[in-house]
Amino acid sequence: MESTKIVQSLRKLDLESRKRFRLYLLSPYFNRSKTFLRAFDVISSFIDKNGQQKLSKTYFWKKVFGKADFKEVNLRKLNSDLLRVFKDFLAQEQYQTDTGRQINYLMKAVHDLGIDALKSISIRQSDRFFEETPYRDASFYLQKYTKEKEYYQLIEFNKDREAKSNVEEILKNLDLFYLTEKLAFYTTSLSRRKFLAHDFKLMFIEEILNHLKTSDYRQEPAVAIYYYLTLAMLDINNVEAFNKLKELINKNIHIFPVDEAVQIYSGALNYTVAKLNAGASEYNAQYIALIKQMIEKGYILEKDGYIALNKFRNACRLALRIEKFEWTEWFIQEYGSKLHPSVRESAMNFTLALLHQRKKEFEKVVPLLNVIEYDDVAFGLAAKALLAAAYYELDEFDVLESHIDAFKVFLSRRKDIPEVRRKNYLLHLRYLNRLIRIIPGDRSAIDKYVAELKAEGKVINAEFLLEKAEELR
Repeated sequence: MESTKIVQSLRKLDLESRKRFRLYLLSPYFNRSKTFLRAFDVISSFIDKNGQQKLSKTYFWKKVFGKADFKEVNLRKLNSDLLRVFKDFLAQEQYQTDTGRQINYLMKAVHDLGIDALKSISIRQSDRFFEETPYRDASFYLQKYTKEKEYYQLIEFNKDREAKSNVEEILKNLDLFYLTEKLAFYTTSLSRRKFLAHDFKLMFIEEILNHLKTSDYRQEPAVAIYYYLTLAMLDINNVEAFNKLKELINKNIHIFPVDEAVQIYSGALNYTVAKLNAGASEYNAQYIALIKQMIEKGYILEKDGYIALNKFRNACRLALRIEKFEWTEWFIQEYGSKLHPSVRESAMNFTLALLHQRKKEFEKVVPLLNVIEYDDVAFGLAAKALLAAAYYELDEFDVLESHIDAFKVFLSRRKDIPEVRRKNYLLHLRYLNRLIRIIPGDRSAIDKYVAELKAEGKVINAEFLLEKAEELR
């Protein structure tokens, strides 16, 4: 039974959701089979009493059908039928949360059934909802388009050629939905291009961007936010677009559902990271300012209630670059507990180690890094590089040499490390190995080391290596 979709699905529901599904099954409007109700009760009761233990077919059959002979075909039919009803329930649950859609369907029903007595009521109810709803995202414009379309049908403008009608409103909301949604998904594709060797073929993007240069639609915050986010992502030198984006986000982010607001902020954060990667160090402060704004406005957590690992680590790392030690320590303690349990302990230990490293409390770094789990490749690499720096600062050169050898073994054995990243870390270790062999005061050797390191380009922890080389002069 555990392999069936119905059992797997019901295990995903919390107790309250299962109670609602039971009420759904009790309603003769949605379900007329008492067998479905018995089958659900058996599964639900088993989940409550036995946790993750496996529900056997024979146990389930006996509880539902009593002494009747077991028939595999009948069992499969029951599971399939109960799953069908469950899928209908899920759809109904979503419908119940979508007031705009309910109102639009009411207007459609009033028109289709010709219930003139409900025309004015349904129109007023619709107007009130769209005036009061807090969100003005793409979904809002889609629902508003549908509302205006249903209103057109309800008033029967098509029968009166001289009536002005609401065609402009219909098309305006359709355009706003299209523009907002198109740009939203375009920004998503731009982000994915960094990780996927895929050329997304999206029609009319150039035409949309050219149109919006002079269009009044830029006065609509949802369109404007995605427009300026697109411009910033297409060209990181377009600082004007980024500044406009920040201004719009600060004023209008509340018009988006929380999960979409988080993604918009993530786009802005990615821009600051791109600027930092291009050498614009002043964007450390910009990143932290956005993080603080997300905290203030309640958008720091993802839809699942956790803070994203990369966001947590970047916030700590970049705050330390501008020596926000007190704030970083507060952030680690406040939001480290909101990381996913699978990475929480390692992430908190790593960021605390970073904090102590920046505060030159090197003796506190090693114990924190020694307890980090290395299952996560990114953690493993970053932690080992940080541990190497701590050993150097503590003058533990024998230990450091052993660590470098062990690090090389780690890089060769882990097959899940991307080849480019493997080579970059090996390059870092090569320069670190050279560094510990330079004789202090040997200016010729130091000059050669610094010149070659700078010429190499992007070497991991290059700032640290250069700083330590200069200290040897």
